[in-house]
Amino acid sequence: MVGTRNTLIITLFILCSAFIPLTEQTQVAQAQEEGDTGTGDTSQTTIDSEALEVLKEMSDALISLKEFTFDSEITNDNILASGQTIQIGATMKTSVKRPNHVYVKYIGDSGTREVWYNGNQITIYSKNKNYYGQLETPDTIDKTMDFLMTNYNFSLALADILNSDPYDSFMETTEEGIVVGDSRVRGEECTHLAFIGKYVDWQIWISNDDPALLYKFVINYKELEGAPQYQAIFSNWNTSPDLSDSVFKANLPKDAVKIDFINFKKQKGDAK
Repeated sequence: MVGTRNTLIITLFILCSAFIPLTEQTQVAQAQEEGDTGTGDTSQTTIDSEALEVLKEMSDALISLKEFTFDSEITNDNILASGQTIQIGATMKTSVKRPNHVYVKYIGDSGTREVWYNGNQITIYSKNKNYYGQLETPDTIDKTMDFLMTNYNFSLALADILNSDPYDSFMETTEEGIVVGDSRVRGEECTHLAFIGKYVDWQIWISNDDPALLYKFVINYKELEGAPQYQAIFSNWNTSPDLSDSVFKANLPKDAVKIDFINFKKQKGDAK
């Protein structure tokens, strides 16, 4: 999940705090990379076989989609220095064209941001600040996620869902899991699953209809002080949108100011 490179960075970084130094969350993500990150082998875990089956069905449904779009309504906790929890909200529109095109528009309490990835370059634009960053990147979504996390300590929002194999990404550091039962998410009949991971606990609601798409996702960051929570509710899935390449071409205002990404890996090397 929630793979070692994608856990703890879903939406919180690139869209809520792009272009800023390491936060507590990214430090936890670093610890995962530097410490024992697990092997993804669920044979040593206690996971209900039905839960694995439902999750695999969802993953296969996403893998089968060459193009898709969805909306998500996001809330996540921000823990202040005083210990008080402040909830931050946002809506997000995501378009994906496999294997190497992504567009995201995030509108929330922390501002409006857009992300374009076209197979060789990623552009991130902050409307409120009117600045943007660009990077040359690898030629697939998966490789780009690894590249961004390795060098810049952030990833695209909901990176596990965009992965070429969501099941492996979700299960990489997961240790336990159960089927909670039947549930409804805004009228959609779903199966509710709950999992325990090394670094986060998470829940997912997957549609009982075909295709078995996800309709709700909750992460509890148990490693962080205050145990902040992240929640995404999904809607308006389009599994055959026929997306034009122009959707993934950066559309920047003429007066937008370009800024540099911070290469944390290089900084760590220079500090030695």
